[in-house]
Amino acid sequence: MSRIKFTIGFISFCCLFLLVSAFKVSAATHLAVVSSVATQPNLQQSITHELRTNPNLELENLNVQVENGDVELNGKASNGFERALAQKFLENMDGVKVIRNKISVI
Repeated sequence: MSRIKFTIGFISFCCLFLLVSAFKVSAATHLAVVSSVATQPNLQQSITHELRTNPNLELENLNVQVENGDVELNGKASNGFERALAQKFLENMDGVKVIRNKISVI
């Protein structure tokens, strides 16, 4: 019986360790290269609107810089999930080529 308890405990520990490790890796992303040929004249405004109106994000001091499809995000997020989510929302947006995520976690 103790062998079964040990096995269940060990498997639970491994699953928890993998879950925590995966969260830290996804929150540490800071650069994404996205290929898109479409352009938008108001790309900076579209990105800012997308991030500020999203109910899942509460970013402070959000600053978006766009130059030839290269997007740089600056601001503060309350956790790594919000930071990674902000980048994920922009990856499929037309006109975005490269995302530099410099949002800091407070």
